[in-house]
Amino acid sequence: MKTARVVITLGLAIWALAITTLKIFPAAAGSDLEGLTPVHFKAPEFPSPNFPALEQELSRPGAPAGAGGLSRSESTGTLSTPQVAEAPQTGLPGDIWINSAPLTMAGLRGKVVLIDFWEYTCINCIRTFDDNKKWWDRYHKYGFEIIGVHDPEFDIAYPPEHVRAAVKRFGLPYPVVVDDSFAIWKAYRNSTWPNRFLVDAKGYVRYNRAGEGADSAFEHAIQDLLREAHPGLTFPASYTIPPDEDAFATSCGIPTPEMYVGHWGDRGVLANPEGYHDGRTVDYQLPRAVEDGRVVLSGRWETDRNGMIYRGKHKGREASGDELEARYHARELYAVINVSHGRPSRLYIKQDGKDLTAEDKGVDVKFDAEGHSYLEIREPRMYYLVANPAFGSHVVELFPTAPGLTVNSFTFGNNCQTRFSHL
Repeated sequence: MKTARVVITLGLAIWALAITTLKIFPAAAGSDLEGLTPVHFKAPEFPSPNFPALEQELSRPGAPAGAGGLSRSESTGTLSTPQVAEAPQTGLPGDIWINSAPLTMAGLRGKVVLIDFWEYTCINCIRTFDDNKKWWDRYHKYGFEIIGVHDPEFDIAYPPEHVRAAVKRFGLPYPVVVDDSFAIWKAYRNSTWPNRFLVDAKGYVRYNRAGEGADSAFEHAIQDLLREAHPGLTFPASYTIPPDEDAFATSCGIPTPEMYVGHWGDRGVLANPEGYHDGRTVDYQLPRAVEDGRVVLSGRWETDRNGMIYRGKHKGREASGDELEARYHARELYAVINVSHGRPSRLYIKQDGKDLTAEDKGVDVKFDAEGHSYLEIREPRMYYLVANPAFGSHVVELFPTAPGLTVNSFTFGNNCQTRFSHL
C-alpha cells in the first residue's frame, strides 16, 4: 500500500470547503448494500471548475475501497493512482459528449445518477457493462441516469473518435463524456478504473464502489434512492436481483497480474537481457525460457512507453519468424493492441506451441486456409485472444506480419469472470 502524501494545511482547508457535509455510514455486514461504501458529499459539477485539483493521493474519509496501490488485475480489480500516457488534449475539459448534449449535475437534479469512470481498453470496466445496461434499461423510465466518464490510460484512448467507436461497439445507450484532461476524475478524487459513484435526487453522492463487484448491492441502492425520491414507487416483480458473487475469490483462481509490455515506469515486464531502450529499435534475441508474468521478444522492436512496436522488415500475410512470447496463468487472455501504421494487419497466435482451436480461442481469433490461428488487428483496442476451458498456466506466442504493430498490455480472467458480453 502507498502511504498518502502529507498535503499542506491550505490544501486541506480548500478540500474541507469543497466537501462540507461528508458523512460515513458503514454498511452492515449481510445487508443488501454490502460491498458499497456509503458516503455523503455534494456531487461536483461537470467539469467542476471550482473544485480543487489537489494531490490525487490525498486520503479522505470514505475514500473508495482499494485506493492504495493495487493493480486493477489484483484482488479488487482496481488500479490506484494510475500512470497515463501523455497526449495532447482534444478540447476543453468535459466539452465532448457522446449520446447526449452536454449535461450538468444541476440539470440532473431530481434524478438518481450513476457516475461511472471507465476506459475502453480496460477489461475490468468491460465486465461491468452488462449490469450498467440492464440498470439503464430497467430504471431510466423511473428517473435513473448513467453518466459514463471516459478517462484514457494508453495514448490510443485519447482521440474522441476512438471513444465513440468503443461506445458503439459496446452498445452503451447512456451519455458518455470524454474526460481526457482528467478534470472530472480529479473532482471526484478518483483513483481507479472502473469506479462508480451513485448520486441521489438531491445531488449528493451516497454510495461508491472502486473496481468490479457489488453489482446486486448497486441495484438495491438504485431502487432505494428512487423510492426515496418518489415515495410509493414500486417495481415489477420480474425485476429480481440475484445475490452478489465474489469473482475474485481464491476458489476462482488467482490470475497473473496485468502485464505492461512497454516501458511503463517500473511496471514494464520485458525480460530480454537487451532490456528497454526508449525510442530506439533493438534486434532482440529470444531467451530459452520466460517466467510467469514476463514477456520476451525476438526480432526488431522499438521501445515505447505505451508498448513495444514491431519494426521488422517482414511484409505479407504469413507469420514472420519474429515473435512476442509471454507466460501467464489464467482462464481467459486479453491484449491491448494498436494497428500497424493505421492499417490493418494479421497477428498470428499460438498457445503452448500450437494453433488455437475452436475450444480455446478468444472471440477475435480467426483461422486461415491452413487452420492457423490469427487476429485481424483493424483498430486500436483490447482484443480477446484466448478462452480456455479451465484455469491453467500457458505460454502465448504472437507473430506479427507487418511493421508498426504495437502490443500494449495483457490482462486476464479467472474461472468466475467468463459470463459477460465479449464485445
